Formats: sequence, C-alpha cells, structure tokens
Amino acid sequence: MPHGMLLVLAPDDYRIIGASANVCSWCGSGLQELAGASLDRILKAEVRSSIEQGLAQIAQARAPRYLGCFQTLHEATRFDVFAHRSGALCLLEFEAIPADIQHCCLTERFAQVTDSIAALQSAATWQEGMHIAVGELKRLIGCDSVIGVRFLADGSGHAVAEAREPDYPTYLDKRFPRSDIPEPGRRQMVLMPLHYAPELDYEPVPLMLFDPARDPRQIDLGWSVLRSMSRMCSRYYLNMGARSRLLLTLVNHGALWGFFSCQSAAPRPVIYSDRLAYQSYAAMAALLLAEKAQAEQQRDALRAKRRSAQAAAVLASTESIVDAVRLLPGRLLDTLQVSGVALYLDNQLTGAGDLPAAAMIKAMIPWLDRQDSVVATEQLPTLFAPAADYSALATGLLSVRLAKPGQYLLGFRPEWIDEVRWAGDPRKPVEIDEVTAEHRLTPRGSFDVWKEAVRGTARPWLPHEIEAMTDLQQAVILSQHAEQQRNLKFLLQQSNTELEAFAFIVSHDLQEPLHGILNFSQFLRDRTGDQLGPQERAWLDTIMKLGARMGTQIEALLQYARAGQEGLEIQSVDLHRLVRSVLDDLSVRIAETGTRVVITGTLPCLDCDPIRTAAVLENLITNAIKYNDQEVRQVEIGSIDGRVPTLYVRDNGIGIAQQHQQAIFTIFRRLHGRDDFGGGTGAGLTIARKHIERQGGRLWLESAPGQGSIFYFTLGSGPDGSADN
Repeated sequence: MPHGMLLVLAPDDYRIIGASANVCSWCGSGLQELAGASLDRILKAEVRSSIEQGLAQIAQARAPRYLGCFQTLHEATRFDVFAHRSGALCLLEFEAIPADIQHCCLTERFAQVTDSIAALQSAATWQEGMHIAVGELKRLIGCDSVIGVRFLADGSGHAVAEAREPDYPTYLDKRFPRSDIPEPGRRQMVLMPLHYAPELDYEPVPLMLFDPARDPRQIDLGWSVLRSMSRMCSRYYLNMGARSRLLLTLVNHGALWGFFSCQSAAPRPVIYSDRLAYQSYAAMAALLLAEKAQAEQQRDALRAKRRSAQAAAVLASTESIVDAVRLLPGRLLDTLQVSGVALYLDNQLTGAGDLPAAAMIKAMIPWLDRQDSVVATEQLPTLFAPAADYSALATGLLSVRLAKPGQYLLGFRPEWIDEVRWAGDPRKPVEIDEVTAEHRLTPRGSFDVWKEAVRGTARPWLPHEIEAMTDLQQAVILSQHAEQQRNLKFLLQQSNTELEAFAFIVSHDLQEPLHGILNFSQFLRDRTGDQLGPQERAWLDTIMKLGARMGTQIEALLQYARAGQEGLEIQSVDLHRLVRSVLDDLSVRIAETGTRVVITGTLPCLDCDPIRTAAVLENLITNAIKYNDQEVRQVEIGSIDGRVPTLYVRDNGIGIAQQHQQAIFTIFRRLHGRDDFGGGTGAGLTIARKHIERQGGRLWLESAPGQGSIFYFTLGSGPDGSADN
C-alpha cells in the first residue's frame, strides 16, 4: 500500500536487493541508486546499527517485529519500522506517520483499553458483549461504523452488533455469504489478526527486485504490514460506502470466531501504537466472548442433561421397564424441544406431541436398522423420501436405537422456514468483464437487504441435545438389560426349582423298584447258586454290583434335590464347636489314615444352618484326607477376617489342575477312575456348593497339581438376604 515503503535485504550483509517502486518519493533515492547498497544509503549510522541488531534476532518467518520509530536521511517523514523474513530474505517495512495525526500517549491509550475490557467483562451473554465491544471500539477509534460479525456453522457471517453514525449505512442483522471471504482471505485473517487500510481507493505499489533472475512473485508478503489488499476486497468495501477500514479478527483456539469491521466514509490513518492497543482489545474480546458463548452452551447442556437424568431416574424407580419406557415420549417433549416423540418397541408405537402417520414411522424402522445407532439430521426427506409428505412434522429427526434393532426412540422437528436477510444478493459474485469478456470475481455493487426463505431444513440439533439423547439411550438400554436379566434369573430359578423337584421325585420313586431288583437278584443267587454256571453267576454278580452303584447315585441325587428343596434352619452357630463335632464324627477315618488335622486360631460365630454347614465341612475334610498320596497327610481348617468372614480347608494332597477346577462341581463328574482313591459318586462337591449357595455364600478353591488344595467358602443368610424357611 502506498502509505509506506518496503525494502528487500540480503540475509547476510543486509544489502538492498529490492524495493517498492515508491521508495524514491519517501527517501529521495532512486531505485538504481539503492541497488546493492547498504542501509547507510538511506539511514544514519546509529539508526542502521539499531535496525540491523533487530534484524539479527529474526531467525524465521513469523509476525513482523517492530524495530522502532525512525527518520531517513531525507528527514521529511518519521516511520514506524517493521521487519520479518520471507524465506532467507529480510523484508524491512517503513510505515509513514502522518505529521498532522492527533494521538494520545501509549499509556493513556492502554488505560482506555483497560476500561473498555472492564465494560466488556460485565456482559451477561456473548450477544450483549458484542454490543458493548462495538460501542467501545467506536469510542476508542472514532470511526464512523463498527460492525461485530459472528461466523456461523456454514461459514457465513452474521452482523450481530453495530455502532455507527446516523448517516452511515447500517448492516445490523444482515448475513454475509461465505464466498465474501475466500479461503485465502480466511487464512490471512488468522495469520494476521489486524488488517489496516487508511485509504481504500489507492493504486497498489509494485515490488521491484534488482536481480533479473529473481521473481518478485516468489516473495511471501503474508506477514507484511503494508501488504496490499486484493482489488476485489478494496472494491467490496468501497461499494459498502467505506473509504478506510480497520479489521480486527476474533480467533478462538486457532479458529475464526468472528471479527470487528471498523469503517469510515473518509480516509482515516491510525498509527501503529493505537492499532496495537486495539488489537490487544480484540484479542481479549475474543477470549471473553468465546468464553461467554461456551458458558451459555454449557448451561444449556447441563439443563438438558438434568432433564435427561430425571427421565432416566424414572426408569430406575419403576418395577416395569416397559411401562416406564412407554412414558418417555411425554417426558421428552420439553427436554429436547421437539414437536413430537415416538417410541417403537416390540412392534408397538407409542407417541406424544405432533407426529407423522404411524405407517410412515413403521416404514422408517427398516431404514433406521441400516443406519448408525444414533441418527441426527435436519433434512430427513433428503435421506428418507417418504418423509417429504410430512415436512411440516418431520423434517428433523433425532433417533437412537435401544437394546436391539427394531427398537427406537425418535424425536421429530418440523420444517423451520428461516428468512435470511442477506447483505445483497448472496449468489456467487462472478461477472463478465466488459473489456476482456472473461469471467472474473467481482464484489457486489449493492448491499441492500436481499431476503431469502430457506426451506427444507429443521432447526439444527445442538451437540448437547444429541448428547442428552444418547445418555438417555444408554439408560434405557441398561434398564432393558437389567429387566432381561431379572426375567432370565426368575426363569432360571423357576427352572431349577422344577428340576430339583423332578430330581427329588424321580430319585425317590426309583429307589423302590431298584431295591426290588437288588432283593430278587440276591434271592435268585441264594436259591439257585448251585444250579448256575460260572458265566451266569458272573452276570448275576454284575447286575447286583451295577444296581448297588445305581442306588448310591440315586441316593446322591436325592441328597442334591433335598439340598435345594428343604428349608433352612438359620441360627447363630459357633463354628469352632461345629468343626470339633465334625472331626469327632470323622475320628475313625482320621486315625486310620494318620492324618494330622489342625484348627488355626479361633473360628467365628456365624448365622447359618448347622446341619448343612456340617455337611459341607465333612465333605471338604473327607476329600482332603481321601485325595492325598503323601506319607503324612495334613489338613488345616481356619478363617480369614473381613467384611464377610471366609472359612477355608487346606490340604497337602494331590491338587487339581486349573482346567479342571470348575468341572469338579458338576454332579457325577469324576477326575479319576471309578475305583481310584476309594471310589465315590462325584456328587459331594456339587451338594456342598448347593448347601453354601442356599445360605447366600460362595465356594471356590485355589490349587495346583502336587501342591495341595485350599477350599474357601463364605456363609450368609440366603441368596436374597433373608433366611429361606
């Protein structure tokens, strides 16, 4: 831009290797005189030394460094001097300070900015903050108009606040399409958050390089203070009625949030110190406004979460999840700000509010099964064509899948006809050049209100609304699974009860015919033994042996059935005394095997069924003695203190491999041959576990082959916390 000059310097000795074409008018030296010259050609020695010291500190391309305020040897003008790098080259910029400009001292300016920030902090919302900010900027700068623009999700800008002189055109509440600021311009707004043009109707000054081999277009002026605006941009603002412009970008976490456009109907220079103060104000304003906008979103999100949590709490407080879920549509109308809510569960439709036809909703279910578990759209008819007939009710859809496909909770929103007040025709500003007959990008010539009714969309779903719906989705699914588990548990308990009753009846009824078979077999052997040959006697002995084994198994099955059928007799039991009683009953077996039995410490007193608990202890101690091939068999009985005392029986026997430790609790399952270790039915541990579980306890073990086993068990008052009588 012509209100200053630019020099291109070699990176090693800072020789002048290029300059803007207007350098002669500012420093009295022609371009040819500057080619290859040092800065001494235009600056005093002390000024050159100061500038070169600043240049030496710039190692890479970044925002320009302010080097100070100096005069050239021409001594006609004072300049604010800036420097930055473009590749290896140094760019030195001299921005002229108008002699007649009125300005206050830097301290006073920043004091004014501090007061303006304090006023901005008092805003309750970001919208109120924008109105305060534009008013403060107009007061600070003294320009004709300040427009506060917020970028929307589609990239367009919305003029949400304005402070202006009465005779200056208004742009309040108008929308500016995304195409008004092309992508390169948006990147530049983030790169350089302040753009300044004291006079928009100017002729750009070309940049000249003295070495013909160098192309001046290779020099990056992205960081340049004097970088010229595009002709389209300057003409755009001239068409708005502006002759000068100061643009302050609002950036939040590296992304464009909005901007302040400060305009005047006449050229208006603003010195760098003032611009620096305004830029600081805009940076603080961006933080405060974005924070206030985020706080509002968080409040809305918290409110939606609270309502969603209240709806979820109802699910947890009702006995029937199906009934509770069917009440959800009515509860969600206000929570999601929807016109209608539908629940499709088990091929039944329940709804509240204004809904499309049931046939359309049912037809949509197979389509939803092919989508993600959460669907949020503001344009349902474009995705599901049959919804086009119900745009007044179902243009927007937020749906979540419940426990399985075919189960959905759906929120509907009607078509939202939005009348947008564009600042002129928003269509792409491409026109035919009358001279070259080529397409070229041109700014709009009119910014009069151009109204557009946007149809075919619903009010957008906000992130916190989708999050609240997904939270509710998880709550419903958990409740559905919980009820399913309760139902399965009830059916399992019912099935187990029926099986135990069946086992009891079958085992009891089988005993009589089996006793008859054994008695008649014995009678036949005694009466006809001399008349039978060796083969017949062997067959008869096998019948009696198999019958006896079947009788033992039937008796074990009967004991197992009784363990689940008979009521509990819960009472306070001294386990130390109970273990002593069990050991007395096993004293003969203990003595015969030479087993050393030790009770460690004092066992506790617990509420339990003494008969069942004694049966468990007898089984565990008997197994510890039985499955033991050591020369000296040892059994230790003790307890471990805790919230629930844990009893244990430890042995030094043969041990059990990890892969078999669950199989031993299966009825009639044996890990060894039928006659190994004294034989047995393989039902003892199954019955012991049944006794423990009936009392609300648990039985488990730790073991390894050759290292013995430790069986642990706890006792309670019953599976449901109450004694079963």
